[in-house]
Amino acid sequence: MMPEDILHSIPGGAALFDWFGHVPRFHDAELLDLVLSSKGASTLRVHTWQMTNQTDAQGYYVLDKHVVVTITLQRMTHVALDDFDLLPGIIYGFEITMAEGGYQLTWDASYGVSGLLRAKQVRLDLAPGKP
Repeated sequence: MMPEDILHSIPGGAALFDWFGHVPRFHDAELLDLVLSSKGASTLRVHTWQMTNQTDAQGYYVLDKHVVVTITLQRMTHVALDDFDLLPGIIYGFEITMAEGGYQLTWDASYGVSGLLRAKQVRLDLAPGKP
């Protein structure tokens, strides 16, 4: 999980924290899009939610607070991806940390692409609801 102070240092991070009331884990979130640009902004678009302790009639956990988070990266400095051809992907673990004068995003996948991205600037934009 990413540290709360790092989340709050990112434009849009406080809104994400407020949406969930805590730092989200992104576990089982769906990586919808990954767009890399060498000259402009790169983006990851992730659909995530909060799992409740309630179950529905079929016995599945009820999910609420659905949101699509667009993570915009400016001035990319490093890209490392595995299984890139497997989009969309299901995120197992996701973290944003500080690294080399900027931010480092890392994620492991239960299915699909996993990776490590570094950028000088990061911004989060939220679109409440399902994609």
